[in-house]
Amino acid sequence: MEFEQGLLYHVDGLLRDEAWGDFIISRIPESVRCQLNEKAQKNMLFASNSELRFVMEEETVTIVLRRLPVSGQIRSAGILEVFSGDYQGSYEISPGVVGVGETEITIHRQDWSHISCFPRNPGGFAPQVTRVLLPYDWGCAIREIRGSLRPPRPEEMPEKRLLFYGSSITHGGNASVPSRTYAFQTAWELGYDLINLGSAGSAFMDQAMAEYIAGLKDWDATVFELGVNVLEEWTDRQLYDRAYQWIDTVKRAQPEKPVFVTDFYYNHYDLEENGKSDAFRKKIKECTAVLEKKYDRLYYRNGTQIMGTFRGLSSDGLHPSDAGHTMIAQNLSNFMRAHGL
Repeated sequence: MEFEQGLLYHVDGLLRDEAWGDFIISRIPESVRCQLNEKAQKNMLFASNSELRFVMEEETVTIVLRRLPVSGQIRSAGILEVFSGDYQGSYEISPGVVGVGETEITIHRQDWSHISCFPRNPGGFAPQVTRVLLPYDWGCAIREIRGSLRPPRPEEMPEKRLLFYGSSITHGGNASVPSRTYAFQTAWELGYDLINLGSAGSAFMDQAMAEYIAGLKDWDATVFELGVNVLEEWTDRQLYDRAYQWIDTVKRAQPEKPVFVTDFYYNHYDLEENGKSDAFRKKIKECTAVLEKKYDRLYYRNGTQIMGTFRGLSSDGLHPSDAGHTMIAQNLSNFMRAHGL
């Protein structure tokens, strides 16, 4: 959606905060968000791979942002990045810090002449498009943009979009910055724009979310990372039934589009002797295999074939490190390329 001559990408709702006079960013429409499980309702207000995009028409642009109030061990500052098209911003403009009070981020226009000489990445961005990658890990509000700018034109951005749904790992968990999330890296590798509907600790495959994704017309392929958030909550039969309904809802609505299904990547649950991790993975594989007989362009990959080593984990033993996110992105994108992307 457009906001003060910029483009808020992967934003489908703005909630007015009267106390601050700004707008809380939501990744999905309010009519959908209110139908999700309670935790997912909150998490859809996290700006996971949401961006502010614009083309600068003068030397500086200032953005006024705010991190939503934090509690517990959530850090009071979030990290944003600034890209010029597909190119990570140099140290003069990136990264930036957004605090829980109003934060002004001033971006100085850079000389694009060098990167403009390079061939444009297939499916990539034009170098003049400034992309502000908002902090992925928490909620963010925007108040205003100051400066002369315009929204990017369609031909300055990727033509195709890759949609992700999954747990906190898909959301980006423990990546140091937004561009290190495996969803971002996978989309970049394949030359797609990114829609990230990861939902930390709450990817319960709500039917309202399945119907929302099924009804969206602006994605060209999708990745579903399923199961880890219900490992301690559901039986393997409950997982099978819900995953079957989820995948079937999306494929029935858009049978021509490729859907890639995985379960969960290697983590500390694999050290337990009860075998539940493998049992859950088996159920995701089984339900996908049944649906493969009904639909074309549906593909399954075991999560441990995408990241199957403790070396890709961060210190909590569950979420990937930056290195782990890169492992996932490389192996997943190779698998997707092998199936026509």
